[in-house]
Amino acid sequence: MSKAIFGRPTNSVAQGGCHIGVDIITLHKGKIVLFERPDDLWFPWDYLEYGETPDVAAKRVLKQWGKVEPKTMELVEVFSMVPPGEDWKLAFEYVVELKAPAKPGKEIKSVKVIEPAQLPRMVGWLRRSDIKRYLSLVKK
Repeated sequence: MSKAIFGRPTNSVAQGGCHIGVDIITLHKGKIVLFERPDDLWFPWDYLEYGETPDVAAKRVLKQWGKVEPKTMELVEVFSMVPPGEDWKLAFEYVVELKAPAKPGKEIKSVKVIEPAQLPRMVGWLRRSDIKRYLSLVKK
């Protein structure tokens, strides 16, 4: 039986290591907010800083990506997987209602606001089916 025990954190990825991050499904007034980066459309995400809690990381990421704060923020899943030949990925999945419209942060080309029915098949690495499931888990 193997256990997930790691040494002190580093700023580089060690083969066979673990990536711990947050993914944030962003909403504003019932619409989905997407962030265009040079390569594709994404929801805000990032890795946790050493010692940072997931909630604090999510708020930091929202400020970096969209210059915005959460009105409501709900953790809907803790996702864990090891893709074949890759490192362990552990992600805290949040659904957030934004206080105000998002504005492009650093490295963001534009912000797109869409109706839920217009959700593309993939947003970054999140599948439409997963996004819809996360949205269905939010307490009304």
